[in-house]
Amino acid sequence: MRKEDLNRVAAALRDPMRSFVRESRVRTALLVNRSGQVLAHHGFGRGFDVTNVAALAAASHASAHALAELTGAGQWMHLHHAGKEHQLFLAPFRTRGEQLVLVAIFDKESTLGLVQLFFDRLTEAVAEIPELGSDLPDSDVAGFESDLEAGIERLLSEDDTR
Repeated sequence: MRKEDLNRVAAALRDPMRSFVRESRVRTALLVNRSGQVLAHHGFGRGFDVTNVAALAAASHASAHALAELTGAGQWMHLHHAGKEHQLFLAPFRTRGEQLVLVAIFDKESTLGLVQLFFDRLTEAVAEIPELGSDLPDSDVAGFESDLEAGIERLLSEDDTR
């Protein structure tokens, strides 16, 4: 996604992501595209490297998608990992314009059922966002690095305002 599109999409996703984090009581949530580009991030993320989480989420999405195709399972619904202190929820969903993946990290303050409930509400809210209503052009190779830097800069500036 190009820098100018990323800023517009990030602004449009701000309120739905805030609502999701507040209502589902997750610690942090990210919306990433298939290439691992962070479109939105909200919540307490200290201790989690957002860029690494996004890249790994995109890789997990690609792996789960490939496994679903190989086994004839169709579209995968979500991945859930329950660790000792934190839980991880990855779930893909399609907007009119592109495939996104939600990454939610939560602890004992929330439950998988609560996260799933508010994930469904988040997908409904995101579906209404006009900025995600059409295919957004990918960055060309020359612009990828500057777009990546812009995305990281935007994330860091959001951390300063929280």
